[in-house]
Amino acid sequence: MTKKLFLLIIFIVFAFTAFSQKKRDVTFHVIIDTDCGLDDARAISYLLARNEVEIKAIVASEGNVTVDDAVSKITSLLGEFNKSSIPVAYGSSLMIKAPAWRAFNQQVNWGKIPGKYSDKAFNLIGDILKNSVEKTTYLCLGPLTNLAGILSKSPGLLKKIDRVIWYCGSVKPLTGFNYSADEKATDAVFSSGVRIDVVSNLDLPEAIFDLRLFEIAKKSTTPVAKIVSAIHGQQAVGERLSRNHFRLWDDLAAIYLLNPELFDMSPLKENIHVRYSTNYDVSAIRQVITDILTSNYVLEKNIVFNAFPNQRTQFNYDVRSVMDTIILRYGKDEWKACVMTDEFHGHLGVFSIVGAKMGIRACELFGVGSDQLKVTTFAGSKPPYSCLTDGIQVSTGATLGMGTISVSPDSVTKPMAIFKYKDRIIKICLKDEYLKQVDTDINDGIVKFGLMDDGYWKLIRRNAIKYWLEWDRNKIFDIEEVRN
Repeated sequence: MTKKLFLLIIFIVFAFTAFSQKKRDVTFHVIIDTDCGLDDARAISYLLARNEVEIKAIVASEGNVTVDDAVSKITSLLGEFNKSSIPVAYGSSLMIKAPAWRAFNQQVNWGKIPGKYSDKAFNLIGDILKNSVEKTTYLCLGPLTNLAGILSKSPGLLKKIDRVIWYCGSVKPLTGFNYSADEKATDAVFSSGVRIDVVSNLDLPEAIFDLRLFEIAKKSTTPVAKIVSAIHGQQAVGERLSRNHFRLWDDLAAIYLLNPELFDMSPLKENIHVRYSTNYDVSAIRQVITDILTSNYVLEKNIVFNAFPNQRTQFNYDVRSVMDTIILRYGKDEWKACVMTDEFHGHLGVFSIVGAKMGIRACELFGVGSDQLKVTTFAGSKPPYSCLTDGIQVSTGATLGMGTISVSPDSVTKPMAIFKYKDRIIKICLKDEYLKQVDTDINDGIVKFGLMDDGYWKLIRRNAIKYWLEWDRNKIFDIEEVRN
């Protein structure tokens, strides 16, 4: 690695770190609504452990336990985390038939000493939303009763809610206890026009809080691990834990808040404001939980790495799962070039990856290292093709600032570049079959989500990682020697 490229890497890393520390002390502003199942205790604990999450209030709803029992559990958990300053309020009683598992949930202690709580949930939520400068995420781990009441009483507060994240058994069709406990509330919230992201377990077999995660919590010395292990170490819990009874239910809603890229979400055709999970990366989610429990979790919203990239744990979860295979297939030079390209480029995109692979291939063909080539790209100045230029700059060391790369004024743009070294010229272009695949995937994403929807950008990221992993730089390009 040349001194110039090394300095570029250091500059980018420190620039992103400084920006994160200055601008991102708090990433999320959240109101939590819970009916206090054991999975709710885990979900809330994960968020209480994160400084990036500002929990503005926790309100109790009836469901797994009564509202009176719920506020006792919530306040005692806040006491364990030394966060009793977070306001707590109680919701309305639904007068529903107690679920079969209520007796179990009532006997599980969330902490030693219950604390104080405020007045009714409607009043507390209303006051917080009215006085909030920023929009708030409403994280609901139970029925939607409290939120429906707010929207009915003060519909103008809808604009203060960024989105609702709700755990529900299923959307198509609507099933599950959080739905059946108050179906009218669900209908009211769904028809309100507020954005709703619905997360479901989907009965994936490994989506469990099992003895392996419990042992990780027991061995860790972090406050959140001690609290989670104490809750799950109770006799009544241990018996069910040994039978792998505890699914990742409401835990998933908390992880979705922190790492939405690990979930496949699809818009509901009948209601464009509603998205629901169709799949998720169980292995990565279990790793997120492990990292939170062991204090290895880092939430810096960079592009590829969470912090300086010298360990697997410092890469984002979707990249971490493929990095070993990518390095084995294509070598560390391409890996480093693609990583730094995406961090420098501002998002993980298809043509920036293609540009990085193209630049590495050009260096190989000429038998030179960084800073030796002169390049002319035909990618234009408008995305998506123009992103190619960023990848080429990082992988070859040819930069606009050094005057060693230029963009052709040709009106017809394409993912192609001409590379020059001494008297030799090589033209490299992405093959038509690969370009057609990219265009098809992009068009499908636009049709499904629209350009401004975050689902579209998640799809772009996922496709870029897929191409990064699957596209061999020795096979994807048309290469032509150009005579002077």
